[in-house]
Amino acid sequence: MRQVLLNSSGAVLARMPRPALQPGQVLVRARYSLISAGTELAALAPASSGLLAGDDLRAKSEAARRLLAKAMRDPRKATRQVVALARGRVRRALPERSPGLPAPRPASDLSWSPASSATLEAGPDGRLRLSRDSVPNAYQAVSQPVEVPGGWSPAVRLRGEVGQWPLLVGLLDRGQAKWAGSVAVGPGSVDDRFVFPPGEPYVTVVLANVERAGQSTAVFDEVRLELLPPAPDGGPASDMGQQGWNVGYSLAGEVVAVGAGVEDVRPGDLVACAGAGFANHAEYACVPRNLLCPVPRGLDLRAAATTTVGAIALQGVRRAQPQLGERACVIGLGLIGQLVVRLLLASGCTVIGYDPDAARVERARAAGMQAGSHDPAAVARAVLELTSGHGADHVVVAASTKSNDPVNLAMELARRKGRVVLVGDVGLAAERAGFYRKEVDLLMSTSYGPGRYDRRYEEEGADYPYGYVRWTLNRNMQAYLEQLASGRLEVASLIDQVVPLADAPQAYEALRGQGERPLGVLIEYPQGPGAPGSEPTSVTLRGHALARPGKIRYALVGAGAFATSMLVPRLAEDGRFSLAAVVSRDSARGGNLARSARAEVLATELEEVLSRDDIDLLVIATRHRHHAAQALAGLRAGKHVFVEKPLALSWEELDSLAEAYGSAERPPVLMVGYNRRFSPALRALRDELAGRRSPLVVNYRVNAGFVPLDSWLQGPDGGGRNLGEACHMYDVFRWLTGAPVEAVSASSINAPAGTYLPTDNFVATLAYGDGSVATLTYTSLGPKQGLPKERVEVFCGGQAYLVDDFTRAERCGDGAVLWSGSVDKGHAEEVRALGDALAAGGPAPLPFEEVMEASVVSLSVEDLLREGNG
Repeated sequence: MRQVLLNSSGAVLARMPRPALQPGQVLVRARYSLISAGTELAALAPASSGLLAGDDLRAKSEAARRLLAKAMRDPRKATRQVVALARGRVRRALPERSPGLPAPRPASDLSWSPASSATLEAGPDGRLRLSRDSVPNAYQAVSQPVEVPGGWSPAVRLRGEVGQWPLLVGLLDRGQAKWAGSVAVGPGSVDDRFVFPPGEPYVTVVLANVERAGQSTAVFDEVRLELLPPAPDGGPASDMGQQGWNVGYSLAGEVVAVGAGVEDVRPGDLVACAGAGFANHAEYACVPRNLLCPVPRGLDLRAAATTTVGAIALQGVRRAQPQLGERACVIGLGLIGQLVVRLLLASGCTVIGYDPDAARVERARAAGMQAGSHDPAAVARAVLELTSGHGADHVVVAASTKSNDPVNLAMELARRKGRVVLVGDVGLAAERAGFYRKEVDLLMSTSYGPGRYDRRYEEEGADYPYGYVRWTLNRNMQAYLEQLASGRLEVASLIDQVVPLADAPQAYEALRGQGERPLGVLIEYPQGPGAPGSEPTSVTLRGHALARPGKIRYALVGAGAFATSMLVPRLAEDGRFSLAAVVSRDSARGGNLARSARAEVLATELEEVLSRDDIDLLVIATRHRHHAAQALAGLRAGKHVFVEKPLALSWEELDSLAEAYGSAERPPVLMVGYNRRFSPALRALRDELAGRRSPLVVNYRVNAGFVPLDSWLQGPDGGGRNLGEACHMYDVFRWLTGAPVEAVSASSINAPAGTYLPTDNFVATLAYGDGSVATLTYTSLGPKQGLPKERVEVFCGGQAYLVDDFTRAERCGDGAVLWSGSVDKGHAEEVRALGDALAAGGPAPLPFEEVMEASVVSLSVEDLLREGNG
């Protein structure tokens, strides 16, 4: 499937796997989705002062403020003075579309010239030996310009050995004035093909030093420039540049499939969908049930695609609580503002509107708005005339700007004890005088309505009682659709453009310009001949790194922050691992990682990589509740498994893993991310304890910090802090003692309900087979600063040892330092141990019985804490 992503350069149309259906969700094939010009284009638009900004507009807002202040004393005089105020507009041109692709032409062979003080030897067979100088960033070798057919992608094929310092391989334009792309390779062997984006009619291949450089040699058996035609679907030969973030939050389409627990929606139903991160600009979307509504029979899906913004406008009007005959003002007449005007009119209000764009004011007038202007002072005059000098009963701010002017103007337009409702994202540095003098109520309107930003409502399907919360976000969506279907609300006149999905990047480029922006822009999705939902949940990325013999090819399952910032970099630094596949339900985040690492496969379902013989290892870094099932699937498929802690959240999960591992004739390596036993500080301590004759007394204190109860770590996804983190400490106890656990006890603080969970603050004491005793003090009551997170004290044979937050290990009796350095919790050494085991075909770095024991202790402590606080 295809999905629109945004990055700092604009919009890209990315190849993506179809989203995987989850329980409580609905798989929808999109027909139309709405581009939110204000929200989506904020990061792309040139620097702008916003709806009310700049000295000229600020002066006019101030004039309106003074006018309304005078109106309290002499409305007639203020009305005469306001006529002199006026304001201009500026229009800018939109960019043109790029021309079509020319006919392809072949490339010529490369010839090389040395640059700087480098020397090179180029053989007729393509072999190249380059002796590099030590000048940072200096060119070392330059080819002749090569013509590239329009739409074709240049690719550099390299095979050889790069010496001590990395080498930059890049392409320059014909005049060598700008880079068309570059990549750093080495040190070490390289055997790969690097595909660069199309666009330059001529390119020159350059080999250059990086910023830090020294004299070294690079020897290549093959250096070749290849020209690759566009893919059969018309896309480029490489997908690696298709990176960006999800956009879109309002679409309409057809239900393809429903997940477990969804009973009131069926395949074939037409639905409207909401939710950033769910209702994206993509051919398919998986949307939680509470974020979609059936479309009434006969309603045009183009209108239904506006449901999200309609619900936003409706919630803003509900917050204003308009009554028949009241006067209301709307600041900002974009798409949401236009809908607010229509809803207020339907409520029986007299409506005055303001927008700096006079054309938008006229559109609102055409819909029935009684008065309005692009000039703040003229709006102030209209408010005076229509309210007998009192001011508006309600002011709804639907603008989007960092300026504080809209909220302050709203205060001046409102009557005493009136309401100002903030729907748009505006500055909130309000002037106190306006609030205080009029005692105005300032109200926030939260997106689509109650339930928004509540994970239990949006993602887990919990509803609010109808009798207590009449208008949830879902019921707001339903009400909006009903108004459209009945004809009481009209939105078709606000949809200015409908663009095919293939033209979406060009549409964004036009919208980001300085010219007049349309109100409603829809993306229309093609309805292909294939059966809906038949698209695969994995894609092979074009331009991926070539597979190299001897590498440990792994699939990363879960592309969260820890995986991308810790695991993937450590695996890359080791040098023996190759990221071959990324499995992630967030295809944008997972896709960004896969493309930046030049992985071969991007998938949304684990099954897509389990069946591949060229995947050796699963690296599982999903949320905790998925670990056991994914590890079990990997073991049954014969894959080696590295799973971040915890291994399991229940006794049933642990039993299944033990059975699968025990029944395998030659079980794969199963390793859990208990990295602390690999830290240099604890290793130095364990070496010091080697040969001991007495048991240990171990005190492990964790100043864990506070985690809110609504965090995913505290819910079903995370399992709580004992199962999710304390398992680390139980593994350290087993590793230090070298003996199995024999007894477990635990107790937690007696905290008021709703403040802490039993697993937030507890003490667990473990007795081991060698007579050792270990105590874990785990607390979230400590300070964020002034006390390190982790401290380990060990007492043995008349001596004491201390490990302070993995920066220092010392023998307390004489102050001897066993190890010191920067914080090192053992992640790199953990990866090295895993690589050694896989390369040698030897046993796992963590014995299976020790892996299981850490989970057994965690679950035992969990039972004790839950029972003791039940």
